[in-house]
Formats: sequence, structure tokens, C-alpha cells
Amino acid sequence: MRRIEAGSYYSYLPEGCKLCRRGSKLVLFITGFCKNSCFYCPISKERMGRDVVFANEREVNSLEDFLAEIELMSAEGVAITGGEPLLKLERVYEFVKLSKKLGLHVHLYTSIPAKEKVLRKLKIDEIRFHPPELQNPEIYEEPIKLAKRLGMDAGFEIPAIRFEPKIVEIANRNDAFLNLNQLEASETNWSNLEERGYEIEDYYVECPEIIKMFEQANKFHYCTAKFKDSAQFRRRLIRMGMNHPDFYLVTSEGTLLCCRIEGNLDGAKKILNEFNFEFEIFEDCIETSLKVAENEKLREALISAGCELYLVERYPTAKRTLIEVTRV
Repeated sequence: MRRIEAGSYYSYLPEGCKLCRRGSKLVLFITGFCKNSCFYCPISKERMGRDVVFANEREVNSLEDFLAEIELMSAEGVAITGGEPLLKLERVYEFVKLSKKLGLHVHLYTSIPAKEKVLRKLKIDEIRFHPPELQNPEIYEEPIKLAKRLGMDAGFEIPAIRFEPKIVEIANRNDAFLNLNQLEASETNWSNLEERGYEIEDYYVECPEIIKMFEQANKFHYCTAKFKDSAQFRRRLIRMGMNHPDFYLVTSEGTLLCCRIEGNLDGAKKILNEFNFEFEIFEDCIETSLKVAENEKLREALISAGCELYLVERYPTAKRTLIEVTRV
């Protein structure tokens, strides 16, 4: 076993996981529709049971939205998930075709034991099967064989809710991988986890005895909830931050520091141009360098023009979520 960040370790790491570790994997949420009702499902209320598409945090209403997110994070791969993505096959085909045209690695998560016709048409690099609540894993053995014959890397991706020996047997028998995820707690599954006696620490569940038993898989990877935050998410944010204009300061956590201007935006644009300051224009504000607040003449000109100045820290994502705001 090879140990990596935040308690994660592996004997085999699929390519999709390598991209995830680098923060270069775009998560494409195809739909919130799903025929299963797994008690541990952590999908947010915003997405669960709704036919919506998201590329990371960006809602996708057109292919242009998807392309914008690829560009924002300099994506090297796409992970197609849901809900159950194969309930929207034509949508999946469309995004896979575009992703492959752009030279991106594509892997997909599904609870459906896909038939040969579907696997042939998908033409993806990697497929990860998820038996709902780890039941009936044997129905995925043939799809794993088919996927591997078609040149895909294939295996299981499951949460550590209990030990299921059949999953290990099938994986080893077919040279398939087994990705085991630490069980995550969210607002949508918290009560279900508590009712079943899981001990929740912060936002995850620790099950060391279950993890140890699954290590019998020859191609094994254990991924912690902390890894998703401290490694994958942080590195993706840094990639995004570095793709912003130079006046933004990118922190070690991947957040952005800048000056936010509200109020008279037309007046602010004119004044910033006069002082030769770069800026970004949004519907609700202008963002520019922190140095604006240090320039007394510029600061006074903006305030006199009816502008409000704030020093902010925010995520570099499409939603531009604010973390900290200080009035100047």
C-alpha cells in the first residue's frame, strides 16, 4: 500500500483518481434523478431528485457553460456522475463526445449494470459501478468484463458502510479495481446515518474494521473525506485561481483576495480606467486589486462617486462565493 495525503492510500490508482488528486478533474453532474434511495446518499437538496446539470458548482444550461468551466479550471478530465447519469443517456453521449473531442479523460459512475450496446456507444476511458447499498454485486460482473474487453478501466466505487466479500471476489477475479470511499455526512443523509448507529465525526464516519477487510482487493484505493477537501478541492481551487487576472491574489488554499466595488459601477469603471487599474465587471460588482484601497486619491474618488469598497476573500468558482468581507 502506498500512502498519500489526508489518510488516503492505495495499491492501485485509476487514472480518474490521479486527475482528482491533481485537482484537474471536472465533476459533471448529469441529473439528480435516480431510481435508488440509498440511505447514505450525500447529494444536496439543490440537486437531489431534480433534473439539473452542474459542472462543478456551475449550473449548466448550455454546452458553453460546460466549456467555460473546463477553461476556468484547465480541466484534464471529466467525471460523470449524478443521481444516475445513465437515466439520461443521450445527454451523457453528448457530453462524452465533446469531452473526448477536447482530449479529456472521461470516467463515469453508475449503479446500472450497463449492457454491451451502451458500453460500446459510451466510448469512455473508465467506468465505476456502484451496487446500491452494496446489494447484488454479482450483476456487475459481466458489465465489468465487457468494459475491460472494450478497453476501459473498470471496477467498483463504494462507500465504507459494511463489508461485502462478493465485491472483493468479483474485483479480484476480473482484475478490476475497488475504490472505497469514507462515508460522508451531509444535511441530506445525517439523520439516516444517526438512525443506523454510525458515529459521525465532523462530516465523516470512521469505519477502520470495514476498510481493513476490503484491503483484500488486489487493486485497492481508500479515499478519505478529508482528502477531498485538503487535496482535491484545494488543488482545483488553486488551478482556478491561477487562471484569473493577475491583480487577484491567490492564497495557499486557492481562495482569491481582491477589492470589491459596489454602487455606482459606471462611475467606478471610468475612475479605474483613469488610474490605469485592471478590473473585472460583474452584474453586482466590480472586482479589482487590493491596491485600490491603499491608493488614497483613488479610494476617495470612488467613494465620492457613490461607490462602496470592500476587501474580500472568495472562492474562484463560478458562484464567486464570499468567505470574508471587510468594509473599507
